[in-house]
Amino acid sequence: MNPEDLGTLAEYSSPVLRGDDAVITIRRPDLESNSYLSQLFSLSDDNSRRLTHSWSDSNPECGLNWSGYLSAEKKAAPQLFVGDSLETAHQITDNHLGVSEFALDDTRSRALYVARVAEPGRYGLDDAIPAAEEAPRRITTASYLANGLGYTNDRPARAFLVDLAEPGLGTVGLRGASEVPLSTLLTTPDSDVHDPQFSPVGTRASVVSALHSDQGQPDLRSTVWLLGGEAPTPLELPSMDIGLHRWLDEDTVVLIGNALTRDELDFVGQMPGLFIHTVSTGSTRRLTDPETVALAPIPPQIHGGAVIAVVDTDGATRIVRIGLDAAEIGVNDLEFLTDDTTVVNGFDADEETLVFTGSTPHSPAVLGRIALGGPADSGAASALGSSVIVKEHPAPANSVLPQVLRVPGDSGTITGWLAKPHGDGPFPVILNIHGGPFAQYTHSWFDETQVLTSAGYAVVFSNPRGSGGRTRSWGTAVQGDMAAPAMADVLAVLDHALDLDPSLDRSRLGIQGGSYGGYLTAMTIAADHRFRAAIVERGYLDPDSFVGTSDIGRFFTEEYTSRSSEAIAAQSPLAHAPQVGTPTLVMHSELDLRCPLEQAQQYYAALQRSGVDTEMLIFPGENHELSRAGQPRHRRQRFEAILDWWDRRLGGEDREQSQDGRHRPEAADPAVAAAADSAS
Repeated sequence: MNPEDLGTLAEYSSPVLRGDDAVITIRRPDLESNSYLSQLFSLSDDNSRRLTHSWSDSNPECGLNWSGYLSAEKKAAPQLFVGDSLETAHQITDNHLGVSEFALDDTRSRALYVARVAEPGRYGLDDAIPAAEEAPRRITTASYLANGLGYTNDRPARAFLVDLAEPGLGTVGLRGASEVPLSTLLTTPDSDVHDPQFSPVGTRASVVSALHSDQGQPDLRSTVWLLGGEAPTPLELPSMDIGLHRWLDEDTVVLIGNALTRDELDFVGQMPGLFIHTVSTGSTRRLTDPETVALAPIPPQIHGGAVIAVVDTDGATRIVRIGLDAAEIGVNDLEFLTDDTTVVNGFDADEETLVFTGSTPHSPAVLGRIALGGPADSGAASALGSSVIVKEHPAPANSVLPQVLRVPGDSGTITGWLAKPHGDGPFPVILNIHGGPFAQYTHSWFDETQVLTSAGYAVVFSNPRGSGGRTRSWGTAVQGDMAAPAMADVLAVLDHALDLDPSLDRSRLGIQGGSYGGYLTAMTIAADHRFRAAIVERGYLDPDSFVGTSDIGRFFTEEYTSRSSEAIAAQSPLAHAPQVGTPTLVMHSELDLRCPLEQAQQYYAALQRSGVDTEMLIFPGENHELSRAGQPRHRRQRFEAILDWWDRRLGGEDREQSQDGRHRPEAADPAVAAAADSAS
């Protein structure tokens, strides 16, 4: 894969069964318009057709009477479209800041949706008041920023209810008309709400929100709030951070969330669990083991006497079926419906069939289908049909399949991968480190790996201590010592790969990482001087200033690094900058609120003071998600800048041909290249 191949990629998501067909969202980057296109497609074994034709259509939901999805024109906010089918759906909202999520009450013909509500005089509500002339913001809360959004308190996320009556003979609901059905703003908690839901027969409408309003102290507790009365009513749950909820019946709700067992900030290494709560009794029961099973943030569904859900395992994200009578079931006792290399991002099921979307080691996007058997307590494992890939998006030419590595470590076997270019070598080697830290690399096809291998670089990557996908104790291993355990593990995997494969050139080593990976890269080059060069991207680089500038700063540093000034200094890349001698490219996004730009600026200045050969590359208009969801041209320019840096530092002899034979332009200053690209 070359950087310009970015436009050939696609993502499949949000599958919905509709009869014999599966409706999915297909989203793809478009370099020409510098935006993302997404539409709904209906796929069957022998047919594929596009259902919608707006610039950005997503999140389909289909019922017997009503179907809906979110739709946006180019550079416009998404609105809710609903009709008796996806094909006949019409616009029913016109919220100034758009709709983020919704649920349909099929029997009572209603929709519950979430939209942000701007204060008067802000965010373009008044054309006469541009952003730079808005009134000052008075802030009294601990949380008031969100990466990718900005300030939140003056545009809170609220819940709305709208009836789905057919519009009749008027102009309401007609494309291009200014009239939409009237929505009712519901009384909700003071904090942002999300995950709107109806119970099966519509007697309950609910959202998830913070348990207590923000009074200036961080508190991660949240709960399910029942809406529709004079005031919202919270469910009486244990101390939890709720991610998703789905109603099993009018008295029972299935929850995915973290149990905050120590206190309201106990989030490090928490394994999101599957819970069942009974409203009438106030009882809550955990179905999954808190040490070994971590639920992925994908809505669960009920099938017979079981919950179908998705869990993160070592290197994969897999669909499982868990009996409603389960009691803290461990990972080794789970009934898996998908294999141990596919990364699932969504699914839907009916009585007989399950469809899922995701990615595999061979493809960036797939649609799969599984024939379901009986309920979990009736020998269902033997009744399951095999998983069949119905549609597979082709990977770019020259893609490689990484080799899985299992490497002995101080606290157990470390899972890693070695991806090599085609050919005989010797290959320069780049050690790539993931963010989080409680996240993981997977077996899935990964654009970052493929771009590097296509340019002639071998890539080593792994899931060290602190990563997700294993156990809670594996995830908490870096609490209070964010660098040493993970550093030992990533270097152990690197050394294993170098010893294993003679085609790897151990004299030409590079290291790179983003977010926590940027942190660990910076700490590693301060302690280990074998690397010729490094890339530190969107890094957590100064824990002290992070507390007051990051959108998660009020709890992340204190929980991972501690409050001790001595402990913070021992774990601070900024404090260790004088020990760095490795040439380093510092990459960051201008609007990053997770790891704010000042983190990069301070680190870059410290490297300069220490005489390190360093450069800084700043992407305007981007946030922490640049590499995953940034503007397509910036994503391409990022790849070009990475390859330029490695070619200058690790390329050795001049290479005018990339591995697939296509000419690669000579290395140039990234800022000049970016300016030239913007002008083209």
